[in-house]
Amino acid sequence: MKLLVFGANSQLGQELVRLLTDAQIEFSALNTDQLDVLKPKEVVKAVSRINPTQLINVSTYSNLQKAESDPEAAKRCDLINTDGVTALARVCKQLNIPIIHHSSSYVFDGQKKETYDEEDEANPVCSYGKSKWYGERTLREETQKHIILRTDWLFSAHRNKYFLNLIDSCKKNAGKISIVDNRFSPTHAGDAARVILGMVKQVDCNAEVWGTYHYNAMQPVNQDQFVMHVLEEAARLDPALDKVLPSLEIELLPVERPYIRNSALNVRKIMGTFGIKQHSRGPGITAVLEEIYGIEKEKPPAQSNHAVVADDKENQARTTTRAKRKKNPAKKPGQSSPPAKKAAKQK
Repeated sequence: MKLLVFGANSQLGQELVRLLTDAQIEFSALNTDQLDVLKPKEVVKAVSRINPTQLINVSTYSNLQKAESDPEAAKRCDLINTDGVTALARVCKQLNIPIIHHSSSYVFDGQKKETYDEEDEANPVCSYGKSKWYGERTLREETQKHIILRTDWLFSAHRNKYFLNLIDSCKKNAGKISIVDNRFSPTHAGDAARVILGMVKQVDCNAEVWGTYHYNAMQPVNQDQFVMHVLEEAARLDPALDKVLPSLEIELLPVERPYIRNSALNVRKIMGTFGIKQHSRGPGITAVLEEIYGIEKEKPPAQSNHAVVADDKENQARTTTRAKRKKNPAKKPGQSSPPAKKAAKQK
C-alpha cells in the first residue's frame, strides 16, 4: 500500500500525515499549492511519478464568509473544492487509482430537524456548500472507484482561532458573548483522520465499498452547549476566565448565510459498512485547549473502535454555568460581527 495525500497542508491533512507516520504506512504528501490542478498534464505527471495505490484528497477552501462576500475568494473556493476534484477524479480514472475525497455537511440546506442521511437531497445555500456539492457530482461522474466522506465542522490545534476568539471575547466582555444559533456536531480533525485510515485499509483489501458516507463526533449539540463546554474546560486552565464564567451570558444570533441551521450527520451507514464507531469530541477539545495554554501531557492511548459511551459534558456545562441565553431575532443597525461569530466560520 502506498498513499498520496493531496491537501496535506489542511488541518485534516496534517492530522492524517501524523497518523500515517505513526502507523508507518508508506505515503507521499502534496500541499494544495504544489500542484496546479488546472494543468491536467502536470497532474497526471505528478500522480504517475508517485504511483500510489490510493489517492486521498483532503484539500479544501473553508472560509465560508469570505467565499460568500469576496468574488476572488469565491473563485479560489471553486478552484479547490470543484475544479481540483474534477482534475484528480479524471487522473484517478485514467490511472485506475481509487480516490477517497473529503466533503462537507454544507451540501445540505440545514432545514432538516434530524441528522442528515447520505440519501437526503443535497441543497447547498452558500458558495462554499455549492462548491463542495459540485465537486462531489463531478467525482461521481468521472470515476466509479471513489469514496466521499462528508464530515461536520472540524477543529484542531492547527485551526484554533474559534477557541482563541471565544475565550478572548468572554474575558474582555465580562462573560457576554454572541454566537450563531445553529446545531452541529464538532469533530476533531484527528478523529476524522482515524476514519479515513479505516477506509484506506478496507480499500487496500479490495473491499467494494464505493459510495458516500457520513461521519462526525457523537452527540450533536447547539452551539451554545458547545461554547459552554469549551469555556468550562478552558476555565480550569485560565484563572481570569474562571472569574468571569459565573456571569456568562450568551446572545443567540439568527442563522444567516453562509451558515445553516443544522449540519449534524447520521453515521449509521459508515458504522455498518466499515465497523467504524463514533468517538466523543471531549478529548479533542481538551487537547486543543492544552495546546493553547502550553500544557504538556503524556500522549493518551489510542481509542479502540469499540463503542464509546457518550459523554455529556455539554449538558453538564449547561447545568454548571447556568448561562443566561437570549435570542436576537435580527441584527441591530450598524452592529458589527462579534468575535465568536467570526470565529465560527471555520469548518
